[in-house]
Amino acid sequence: MTSSPLSTDPVTWDADALGVLMAPFTGTELPAWITEALEAGLASVILFGHNTPDPSTAARLARAVHARAVDCVVAIDEEGGDVTRLQAATGSALPTAWALGEVDDSDLTRRVGHALGGVLAACDLDLDLAPVLDVSTDPANPVIGTRSYSGDPDRVAAHARAFATGLVEAGLGTCAKHFPGHGATSTDSHTALPRIDVARQDFERDHLAPWRILPWLDAAMSAHVLVPALGEGPASISAWTRPLLDRVVGGTFRGLLVTDALEMKAVAADPGFPEAVVRAIESGADLLCLGTSMGRDDQRMLREAHDALVGAVTSGRLRREDLHARAERTREHCRALRTRRRFVPAPELDEALRQAEQLGADAAARAVRVRGARLDLAPVTVLDLRSRADHASGARPQQLVTALRERGLRADVPDYPDQVPDTGGVLAITRLPRSDREEGERLAALLERRPEAVVVHVGVPDAAPEHRHLVLAHGAGRALMRAAVDAMLREGR
Repeated sequence: MTSSPLSTDPVTWDADALGVLMAPFTGTELPAWITEALEAGLASVILFGHNTPDPSTAARLARAVHARAVDCVVAIDEEGGDVTRLQAATGSALPTAWALGEVDDSDLTRRVGHALGGVLAACDLDLDLAPVLDVSTDPANPVIGTRSYSGDPDRVAAHARAFATGLVEAGLGTCAKHFPGHGATSTDSHTALPRIDVARQDFERDHLAPWRILPWLDAAMSAHVLVPALGEGPASISAWTRPLLDRVVGGTFRGLLVTDALEMKAVAADPGFPEAVVRAIESGADLLCLGTSMGRDDQRMLREAHDALVGAVTSGRLRREDLHARAERTREHCRALRTRRRFVPAPELDEALRQAEQLGADAAARAVRVRGARLDLAPVTVLDLRSRADHASGARPQQLVTALRERGLRADVPDYPDQVPDTGGVLAITRLPRSDREEGERLAALLERRPEAVVVHVGVPDAAPEHRHLVLAHGAGRALMRAAVDAMLREGR
């Protein structure tokens, strides 16, 4: 496809600029402008929870995209556990990465990856933005946490590779994230730029080691993190990232380098969204994830990114030949991913969902840990003490209450977490009680008044409070909350 000339006409697109972009759109139907961009050469689209109220809708959307552009890669940020798009309304059938690392059965992790891949393949999706290669070394981390397999780099590498193997066996593309590592920060890059002040030797030992599996994966996602020991500027838009990645894998990675969402405040605030787009290409990225359109004009996002690249070519900042070569390289990889997806038979969606449900329930039951936490059939009050938003997973229904009611228990939810009843059972949900001041104060006040309350901790174990009645659930999704309720009921018999 040849490049279109620069134009102020809003329906004119430059194919080279489109060839390096992964665009979002709002809603459950393809808007006319995204159809025009697809036909003009858009490399990829990404679906979020607002696009996929159920898997059937996701399948219909993906097929509509492919009908317009057969080689366009449809990507999704589907990790299972707390970060789910396909099952955002109901909660994921699968446990978190940390739960799988807790069980530490690589074959189970591979089968979970395959089960998730089966669901994605049944929806005609091409690229899963998983597995997570971050090593969770900071219990105060608000954005990684149980999305990581472990705080041990060897365990992370083993389970990430197993999960990716399962996805590939199902015909999906894989994208490891977030290079060079997002696990040692207490700042969420959705809201600000994290700075990791770790000595280079320590960072390489604890956070770069898992990335040696990258040659077996299709893509790597760069992080919006500042690591002064490695280089200047955020990894996602700085020149040091690609050479470091090549050195870590010995120059053997031939896949795509994808940016994390460029609308995230870590880079959108400074240097700004259009400038971040251009810097990402200058830093060696192949495919720019623009991010979610929630709260932003979706068409304007794509147009701003497109125009920033075209403007950089016009000004001489980017060479047309270089942008064209990057777009062609990206399209070649997209064609390869689409070919894999088409040639690996996909299961029926209902059967894929059934298998994921069964395997997820078994895995979650093996992962949940209970200490002095008992339930009988009496009514309980559930207090969600979490105060900090989880931007990675987004707003989710409260799955513990649903799980309790599914088991026939009466579960009441007060309007405010400080409305503590004087009688009856109390379950309190925590994620970051040691590092989040408001959450910690809520928990302390509750336990002073009701010391027999059961704490259901959904973050990493090292972030859990010291308490006699504790459930380590390793995540807040549907599978793990059901397993937690079942484990507490068994304790109460």
